[in-house]
Amino acid sequence: MRERIITEVLLPSLHNLYKMDYFNIRNGVSERNICARLAHHMEIIMHENNDFRGYFADVEYNRKNDGTIKHSEGYKKVSLPMVSDLIVHKRNTENNLLAVEMKRWNNYDKRKTDRHRLETIVSSPEERKNDCVYDTRLGAFIIYSPERILVEFYENVNGGGEQTDKKIFVCIMEGDQFVSLKEVENF
Repeated sequence: MRERIITEVLLPSLHNLYKMDYFNIRNGVSERNICARLAHHMEIIMHENNDFRGYFADVEYNRKNDGTIKHSEGYKKVSLPMVSDLIVHKRNTENNLLAVEMKRWNNYDKRKTDRHRLETIVSSPEERKNDCVYDTRLGAFIIYSPERILVEFYENVNGGGEQTDKKIFVCIMEGDQFVSLKEVENF
């Protein structure tokens, strides 16, 4: 399922984001707007694919099934209120496919905190805090700019969340028009 989430939902959605919303990316529109536009493209793709029907891409989602606020485990193993930039999930279940945190390339604010949040919500620790989110299938930390995208993937490794992979893409342009994303080894 991991590869399908990446190749059938996330990567095509990033391509569509750059194809249709490049103006916003190039002109520095807020990260929240870019994240919402990515969610829009994800939902279109998921609703066209029978295997992902019933899933939603929600931005700034902070509620559990019972309506209470979601929490994640902080650095000191304490429960902290959690708002993911974007979560792909079935509402009214604990079935979270993908959690996304996004940052503009030149925004270094809270990167460490966002990465830690992804590590904890994909984990399955032996000692669980009842109000914390765990067992999300995949986490993605996306750092974007008009020229390139870095996507770091976080997964459950032996009960704990770890970065398992990263993909780097450069934008192929014709003049000032976006054409496609090309995966590269490094910049």
